[in-house]
Amino acid sequence: MNTQTSTAGIRQTKSGAWITDKAWICGVVGAITVLLCAMAYNRFDILNKGLFVFGQQLTSNRTDSILAALFIITAAMLITEMVRLWLWDREGFISIDPDLRARNLGAFFTKSLLNYLLYLAALWVVLEFYHTANEYGFRMNANYYQGWFRFTEMVWSAYLWAGLPYVLLTRAVRYDPKADSRDTGWFLGKLLRYPLGKVSGSPQLCPQFGPDDAKIARALIVKLFFTPLMTVFFIGQFPHLVSNVGYVFGSLPASIANGTYTHRVFNSDFFNISIAFIFSIDVALAWCGYVISSRWVDNQTASAEPTMLGWVVCLICYPPFQQALGWYYSAPGERDVLRFDNQWIITVFTGMMVCSYIVYMSATLWFGVRFSNLTNRGIIRKGPFAFVRHPAYASKNFAWWCVMFPAILYNATHTGIELAAMQTFGLCLMTFVYYQRALTEERHLRLDPVYLEYCEQVKYRFIPRVF
Repeated sequence: MNTQTSTAGIRQTKSGAWITDKAWICGVVGAITVLLCAMAYNRFDILNKGLFVFGQQLTSNRTDSILAALFIITAAMLITEMVRLWLWDREGFISIDPDLRARNLGAFFTKSLLNYLLYLAALWVVLEFYHTANEYGFRMNANYYQGWFRFTEMVWSAYLWAGLPYVLLTRAVRYDPKADSRDTGWFLGKLLRYPLGKVSGSPQLCPQFGPDDAKIARALIVKLFFTPLMTVFFIGQFPHLVSNVGYVFGSLPASIANGTYTHRVFNSDFFNISIAFIFSIDVALAWCGYVISSRWVDNQTASAEPTMLGWVVCLICYPPFQQALGWYYSAPGERDVLRFDNQWIITVFTGMMVCSYIVYMSATLWFGVRFSNLTNRGIIRKGPFAFVRHPAYASKNFAWWCVMFPAILYNATHTGIELAAMQTFGLCLMTFVYYQRALTEERHLRLDPVYLEYCEQVKYRFIPRVF
């Protein structure tokens, strides 16, 4: 999604380049860290034995070990981005709070403590939502989101003990006079004060909600919806990458050497290894973007999708709404291409799919820590975005057509034309929804003058010099 900006994010350097032009640097670091983690996890069997650092056991179960990998990846990306921003603007990176400059320590500490408590209250409200919403199955002890709830336990404990020092440090040296007005904690503080104002009838206790509050609310909903999904996606995908690393460096060379490696096995390996590699990286980088919004990495939300249509065409691409539409039944699965008898056909179409998915992953990589659906956190104009405005949507749809349409043709000759027709309709429907996502996204982003300038430079949406 070609979104994302903050006030600092659209400032220009002396050379005229936007700060987001090199956001890919921390994305590359994140991708490399994903692969290094997978290699280390395979080498030391961390998923089964736990993570040890200097002889101390940090994790004792599979879920905690996978979450530890996410924390390592995120830390690598955040450190890289902070160093990059500091090098980009050494004079402006540190901004001291005026109360500290005036040595008004009481006022500074009071504001920081209030900010910490508001965020703690906001976090409690959010966790209560997840614990009571049936979709996440906490009361039923449903398995799918168990990793997400384990992550929320860690977040609560970490913020309870480390939140106040973090707030003090951030407000002390990363002062932003407009931050409080667009701060999630302050917004939740307004919501918590609202019932008191209604009961007492006091205008001082009954806050007014404006456009900034609506933006904060929409951005918060984006996080509430996508962060659990990205967490469980990574928990499900990363072990496949770890096992595939072991396979590539273990039994695969032996199988090739002894002559038992066939073209059919190659196609299966090509498909499985590529999917695990691409989507483990993609989901890890996206997870960092959804979870982290901080002045330290300048990735706060400037605006969020304002239309219902924009939200609908985005959310129906993800569970649980995806299953409700029956997409899993109206379009064939990606793996159905492996059913062909001609192995060269499978190789060609799988190869095109993999190339397309690499473009899809690179679009996420170029956002760095600024990735997020439905929000504007900085305009990306380099990498694949230098050729088309929606490389992720274009490449993802092309990948689907590469592996699903051949499967439809196979079903037409082996199962029946009725099933093939229904599957073709489902595939066209998926493409149409992503086309609508691109249109609604552009309507949203055109409110940003930086995006208008970008559109003048990159005139094509999906196919360079064609469409």
